[in-house]
Amino acid sequence: MKRNYAITIALAVGIVVSTVATVRPAHAAEALTLDEYFAAALKRSEVVATQGELIRQAEEHYKQADSALFPTVNGVASYARQDPIPAGDLPNASSPNRQSVAKLTATQPLFRGFREFAGLRQTKALVGAQNQDYLNARTQLFNDVVQNFYIVLSIEQDLKNFSEEINQNIDREKELNGRVRIGRSRISEVLSVQSTINTLRAQVEQLQSQLGTAREAFAFLSGLAPTTPLRDTEDLPATLEPLDDYLAQLEMRPDVKASQQRLSAAQENTTVARGANLPSLDLNANRYLERTGNLKDSNWDVGVALTVPIYAGGLLQSKVSEAVSQRTQAELSVSQVRRQAEQEIRSIYQSVVFDRLQLDALEKATESARKNYEAQRHDYRLGLVTNLDVLQALTAYQQNQRALDRARFTEKLDYLRLEAAVVRRPAPPQGPAP
Repeated sequence: MKRNYAITIALAVGIVVSTVATVRPAHAAEALTLDEYFAAALKRSEVVATQGELIRQAEEHYKQADSALFPTVNGVASYARQDPIPAGDLPNASSPNRQSVAKLTATQPLFRGFREFAGLRQTKALVGAQNQDYLNARTQLFNDVVQNFYIVLSIEQDLKNFSEEINQNIDREKELNGRVRIGRSRISEVLSVQSTINTLRAQVEQLQSQLGTAREAFAFLSGLAPTTPLRDTEDLPATLEPLDDYLAQLEMRPDVKASQQRLSAAQENTTVARGANLPSLDLNANRYLERTGNLKDSNWDVGVALTVPIYAGGLLQSKVSEAVSQRTQAELSVSQVRRQAEQEIRSIYQSVVFDRLQLDALEKATESARKNYEAQRHDYRLGLVTNLDVLQALTAYQQNQRALDRARFTEKLDYLRLEAAVVRRPAPPQGPAP
């Protein structure tokens, strides 16, 4: 029986040691920092890459709008054959049976109700909005990376804490075995410690499952091996800035800027729609390369064309009404995005404040629990308390230690989310969007 019990303890130690070995970095130099993890995820993210392509599309739309200000030149060629003139009739020199025309024609817009300039400003605003969407996508990716980064580290720290707790229980069990041999403790006390060790082993297995899920998320985000070690190098400031300092950065957020740019585009769109109700004036020029009829010797002509919209079945007015409605919608969107951004900053700020208060309380509670455990061990050797009292004190100490470590990671997670909410993290991209 003693031999089987020793084998059980050895297996418990072996499992915990192997568990810790799987989460401990092989070499500190190879471990990934948060910024390195984000850089890898940035290369991997299809969402961010898609935003980069949308920027390119918006820039091309701007070039297309800009082209409306310049003349257009086209080559035109035509050939026509008509019914021959009946016999006995005189031929019509101005309208021969076979007619051919080859020419170069150029058109220069002179006035289009200023809608071409408004369209140019509109597309420029949309380019700015797409750039801000790109920055916002980077921020969202950073938040995902930060959350996964600290989930992995928190679970790995939990596994280390469980390993330490199992080792302490094993030491406790060895002490009890010695006392059983001399008749100062009961075998039930040894079995109680063994039960605790088995319970802790079950919790380790559950944590391993959670770690596997978190590591798969890491591999999905970064494109790296799931076993890549992570290293926390983030330092938090001793004091937190006032809330008003963070709210002052509200207008710098990319989502707020993007909504404002889209509002500007919607405002310009109303000018475009109203401009369609105004007359348009174009300069037209033709250079004839081949021509038939009375004008065959005329090589060029220049003219001005004035177009006045009179009636289009209510189409133009409907487009104006639609543009005004879209502008109102954009105004509402700006208000909503700004309010949501402010609420997000306030909420995360309060979380950080609570995290710091909780962390301070947990540090004191953990230190008190540690001292209580040491006192209980001492009193047990003197016969003043029972083994159950010692186990309860040890459990309370380890639970407080695990909660303390988790709170430390949670504080860093919330603080970095706050930094991202006010555009302090991640670092802005170098150069134009990829």
